[in-house]
Amino acid sequence: MSALRQILKEITTSRGASLDEIARRVGVSREEAESMVDYWVRKGRLSAEDMAAACPSGGCGGCPQGDHGKPGCGTRRDGPVLLAISVRRP
Repeated sequence: MSALRQILKEITTSRGASLDEIARRVGVSREEAESMVDYWVRKGRLSAEDMAAACPSGGCGGCPQGDHGKPGCGTRRDGPVLLAISVRRP
């Protein structure tokens, strides 16, 4: 099975797993996993929802997904944003 399909399978079956965990299981980097998620979002198989309101007031340093003050989630120009990735049913 290709890494692209493995990412989709892991997201479909791994409730609550972080993208870092999923990337480790599949054997790809975080950046590769993000690109694969973007592919499945464009194809309509996954959806990604901006949950910026859920970010801690202390920024990435106070986020359990953060890595030594670096974002553990998606980012945008005005700061980090927590993303919820879900499977889209046909």
